[in-house]
Amino acid sequence: METPLFSNPQVSLESLPTIKEVNWTRLEANYLKVQLIGICLTYMIILGVFWLTTGLRPKVPFGFSLAVSGVLLFLMIFNLVVARLGFKIKGYAVRQHDLMFRTGLLFRKSTVIPYNRMQHSEIQQGLIDRQFGLSRLAIFTAGGSQSDLVIPGLTHESAEAIRSFVSGKVSGDEEE
Repeated sequence: METPLFSNPQVSLESLPTIKEVNWTRLEANYLKVQLIGICLTYMIILGVFWLTTGLRPKVPFGFSLAVSGVLLFLMIFNLVVARLGFKIKGYAVRQHDLMFRTGLLFRKSTVIPYNRMQHSEIQQGLIDRQFGLSRLAIFTAGGSQSDLVIPGLTHESAEAIRSFVSGKVSGDEEE
């Protein structure tokens, strides 16, 4: 009997692992502070530009400026609440064959990137991140100039450790 050159047996759905079995690692608590500061700074800049531009035009009614400021304040508070609630859901998992990241308060999103699809990785730090000792790990796959996965809220040591592990997996240094 001849051995087929290609075999593609069907996999039972019951035998697949579920995402509930993943042990998610939560982001650093300081990352919530970074998010909240970023949201406040963004809305303060928007509000400042708005008040500066409307203050230079005497025909803009004060009631209109006050109403727009109220809407911006409401949106800022809403974004702060959503960021705080969504922070508890965010997490990552470093597994044997892939890297996972989960986010989303109303709309959940889990991104899984197998190591064999990764091209390179970067460790990034913004100004506020640096003040809190945090970094972001960006993972790039083939075919794009933007990262396919960014895990924020990592200590610099954790980001370096994950990057080193991923680099070893990508280059094939670590056998299974």
